[in-house]
Amino acid sequence: MLNRSTRRKINCKSYHRILALLVLLVGLPLSTNADQFCLILDPYFYRSPIRVPLQGTTQTVLAYYRILDAETLAPAKLQELTAEAQSAVAQENLDRARRLLAVIRPEIIRDSNGVITALRVQSSDPTLSAILLLPELSNRYANLLGPDCYFAVPNRRTIFFLPRLATDIQSFAPLVHSLYHNDPWPISTEIFEIVDGKLRAHGQFNDDF
Repeated sequence: MLNRSTRRKINCKSYHRILALLVLLVGLPLSTNADQFCLILDPYFYRSPIRVPLQGTTQTVLAYYRILDAETLAPAKLQELTAEAQSAVAQENLDRARRLLAVIRPEIIRDSNGVITALRVQSSDPTLSAILLLPELSNRYANLLGPDCYFAVPNRRTIFFLPRLATDIQSFAPLVHSLYHNDPWPISTEIFEIVDGKLRAHGQFNDDF
């Protein structure tokens, strides 16, 4: 039986090797499945660890999040997503967005004359804004809105499709600002468009209504 006087001592070299291995393992990024993460629109002031600039604006960014459950996201950490992993997430993100878009049923908004002035999309899915990254989205409802519509995304649960030929898009400013300021997860009060398959900011909804 081994006791204090007879217990074999750990070889010093072996100890250092084990210690080095532990340090290496701690430093490695977590294993990543692309479908556990998403890329969505975010307000700049959230300061998400991994974010991508969006053309035409410094107020709204694209940010990587970990999907915790159907309604909860957590900011992805730098050690979780390498550049290669981010690319995989971005591709999976488009696939998820297409699946979500396939089940969305937009609400049609008309003016007093019965003319369609917007489509309103709502979902409890916090990744909803990812559909704005789909290159084909601007013509999704061309039969109702005409080609190349504009978008508003005041919060994570709401997106407006606005006809480009609308006479007064700014008439939606009060609604957009209200949905932005009164939601726990605001995104933007900007007007967006898709040009050459990429989302960019086109302008701003006035706040002096």
